[in-house]
Amino acid sequence: MSPSRPALLALATVALAAGCTTPATSRSAAPASTPGTESTSAAAAPSPSGAPARDQLLAALEKSRASTYRFSVTGDVPDKQKVAGSGTFDPKAKRLSVKYKITGKETEQSQRIVVGTDLYSREKSNETWVHLDLKRIKKDSLYWFDMTDPTGLSRFTSSVDQVRSTGPNAYAGTLDIEGDKFNDGFLPVGTPAISVWFGGNAQFTATTDAAGWVTSIGVTLRDSDGALKMTTRLSGHGKPSGVKKPSNYGEAWDFYYDKK
Repeated sequence: MSPSRPALLALATVALAAGCTTPATSRSAAPASTPGTESTSAAAAPSPSGAPARDQLLAALEKSRASTYRFSVTGDVPDKQKVAGSGTFDPKAKRLSVKYKITGKETEQSQRIVVGTDLYSREKSNETWVHLDLKRIKKDSLYWFDMTDPTGLSRFTSSVDQVRSTGPNAYAGTLDIEGDKFNDGFLPVGTPAISVWFGGNAQFTATTDAAGWVTSIGVTLRDSDGALKMTTRLSGHGKPSGVKKPSNYGEAWDFYYDKK
């Protein structure tokens, strides 16, 4: 497979407004950068248990993404910025709670709770939550929020290319990334904040526990400024999410639902 050199962009964040305030939309776009690829001999290798490393890792990823899990994230995004976040996702009940902050040239932060098709959003903990009915939002709208894979773990799983075992319950390899669409992306896993235009490659590491759950994912993308490194830690697999809608919130303005 020949290496490719995609451009990287920081994803836009969208804040919803209630009452008589106007909506705020912020976008941090990094200059087009060209990640290279590291040479690797990451051909699938047998794991200590005898199963191919790729098969063993994919089984753990499939198990983890199908169940409730908590996540915490730290890492780099384009333009020498940093991202940090945490949350919980229950894919079966379609419940999500996540908060994250991007720091660097400017600070962008967001908190979201999603219960089914009801999204509650705010920027800071001392602000009032704003409710948006996702059933009334068109999928091509800036305000659409896709609960199919909000943490990016499913796309990470489908992007896994070569895998090798690096020790008991430890793996390393490459990702083969398809080009992202507008305001789309899956890295870092947990709080997607990077869009890889035109597709490309990345290096990754992962660990699992004795029960077969994925416990950490590390990804490295290279651009003209060096390496963008990001780490996601997973825990609480299969436990109740505890995600509930906020007790106090306001309704988003009707223009968020405009069908233009």
